[in-house]
Amino acid sequence: MKKIVKIETLTSVHIGSGEVLQIGSDFVKGKMDDDYVLAVVSPEKVLNLIGEEHLQDWVVAIERKESTGNVVKRFAPNAKVEDYAKRIVCEWSVAQERDTLKEHIHNGQGKPYIPGSSIKGAIRTAILASFAENVNDAETKIDDSIKDKLTGELKKKKANANKVEKELFGRDPNNDVFRFLQVGDAYFGDSYTVALRMVNINERTSRGFWDVSKSQLIEALCPEDETEFEMKLNIEGYNKSKERCSTIGDLPMIMSSYENLFETINEHTISLLDFEIDYWRERSDMDDSDKVESYLEKIESIKKKVLKCCKGKECVLRIGHGSGWNFITGGWARDLDNFESLVVPVSRPNNQNYREYDFPKTRRVDHDCELLGFVKLSLKE
Repeated sequence: MKKIVKIETLTSVHIGSGEVLQIGSDFVKGKMDDDYVLAVVSPEKVLNLIGEEHLQDWVVAIERKESTGNVVKRFAPNAKVEDYAKRIVCEWSVAQERDTLKEHIHNGQGKPYIPGSSIKGAIRTAILASFAENVNDAETKIDDSIKDKLTGELKKKKANANKVEKELFGRDPNNDVFRFLQVGDAYFGDSYTVALRMVNINERTSRGFWDVSKSQLIEALCPEDETEFEMKLNIEGYNKSKERCSTIGDLPMIMSSYENLFETINEHTISLLDFEIDYWRERSDMDDSDKVESYLEKIESIKKKVLKCCKGKECVLRIGHGSGWNFITGGWARDLDNFESLVVPVSRPNNQNYREYDFPKTRRVDHDCELLGFVKLSLKE
């Protein structure tokens, strides 16, 4: 049976489009109704304002790193920033010279959204983490070493969960039980997004834990926004397909109903939040910036919201940019015997320089130490 699900952004959420916008040419700073904003430039609107006869002037200005806003003022002095904007982004973090902006994904009508594939991927991760321990010899199955066929020498060593997932869910996409969980896209209000500056809480022996050395401006859905999407857990379709084709994976009990699914998601989220709380509590006294304490307060606040969820009808997921390695992977590999010897070295660049630290040792947050990626799902009657 198809269900309508309400989705609420408990924190800001960024799902990247893959595009990185350059300040001055792709977006400009401006002001609307006394609020500072970033305007993503519409080339068509700019040309309408300055006239095609000034196209070359605009091209030269871009080559000189001059802002498109200055070009518009020169040839259309009465134009406002909204007159040549494709969309407006609220400037929650100040854009600086030479900044780039990681764009949030939008549909063809310009609406920001969370793809159903992102929601489904987070659900799949929660399910995988919830019973990956049932897989025998998982250590060997995640070791995806590539050896030279002639010499037998190791050419490349990596780790992935493909074999584990095939054992749990089905041997290929046609036989995967997640075929029977269909999740629609969640479209939010017209062009209502915000700009945030992402920084790190970085566990290190010097310079403190608050690390702004690799800051990045991103466009995100704002917190406390909501919309709806469709979800279908097709149990009837699974049963019919299983009767016809025995190679289809076995449906886990935790996917046998929406209630079981939502309860499992919440249990998974709480386990990861508890890990974060325990991990950073041990390190809070080592940080003189007080950001670890702030981070812990935010994590504990999210945990309270998870615990308040109506059992079987509401759950909290984490998706998108800034989620961190534990939430992206489900964190289940931490319990494997070869976690330190295989998983960490292939998951952390230049691991040899950081062997004294646990993995992962950084957490991505915004400039106010706010978390990203938490959404609440609620089944509608």
